[in-house]
Amino acid sequence: MFVGSDDHAQAAGNLMTLIASARLHRLDPEAYLRDVIRVLPHWPRERFLELCPRDWLVTRARLDVVELERELGPLTVPPPSSEQPAAR
Repeated sequence: MFVGSDDHAQAAGNLMTLIASARLHRLDPEAYLRDVIRVLPHWPRERFLELCPRDWLVTRARLDVVELERELGPLTVPPPSSEQPAAR
């Protein structure tokens, strides 16, 4: 009704769910989304759950802060951590 189409409503719902989940896990939603959008193009598809709000602080701690703060450029993806649960 307010988003123009069912596809737009689905996309808006997905984004709102990410924001609510970030808040639930005591993350700043804007900072979380900025970091995830920066990391996403470099991240292996089979490890996407490491980017969810629940696991983000562990994942972020393993990233190179200098690379993460740059707006563009390569990003080193760390090997999988034993602290994070395997994909479900």
